[in-house]
Amino acid sequence: MNKLQSFQEFLATQSVQVPIAGFVFNLLIAAMLSFILSRVYIKYGESLSNRRIFSRNFMLVTMTTMLVIAIVKSSLALSLGLVGALSIVRFRAAIKEPEELAYLFLSIGIGLGLGADQRAITVVAFFIIMGFLCMKRFSHRFNDHQNLYLTVSSQDPPKA
Repeated sequence: MNKLQSFQEFLATQSVQVPIAGFVFNLLIAAMLSFILSRVYIKYGESLSNRRIFSRNFMLVTMTTMLVIAIVKSSLALSLGLVGALSIVRFRAAIKEPEELAYLFLSIGIGLGLGADQRAITVVAFFIIMGFLCMKRFSHRFNDHQNLYLTVSSQDPPKA
C-alpha cells in the first residue's frame, strides 16, 4: 500500500509557486528574442510568402509556449493532460515551405527553454543559431538566382 500511496502523491498536482519576478523577466526575454527572430526572418528568410505577416506569429507562439511550460513543468499529471490535449488539437496553419516550419520550431524552442527557466542556454543557443542563419545568407548572397514574378489582373473577368 505504501508504493501505491507514493505513486499517487507523485501524480498529484503539486502547488509549486512560480516566482512572479522570474516569470515576468522570462516573458520579457521571450518577447525580445521573438522580436529579433521575426526581424531576422523578414530580412534573411527565403520564403516566397509574405514574411512580414507570418513573422507576427512568432511572439505569440513563443510567449504562449513559455506560459504553458511554466504552468505545466511542476506537475506530471498536467503534463500528461497537455500531451493528450495536443494529440487531439492540430496546428492548422498553412505551412507552405519548410523554412516557415523551422522558424516556428525555433520560436517554440525559445518558449520551451524560457518556460523551463533555462535562460542562459536558451539565449546562447538563440544567438548561435541566428549567427549561423546570417552567415548562411551571406554565403549564398553571391549565388542568388533572380526570380521573376508575373501578376495578371483583369478588370472584366470572363463569364462562364
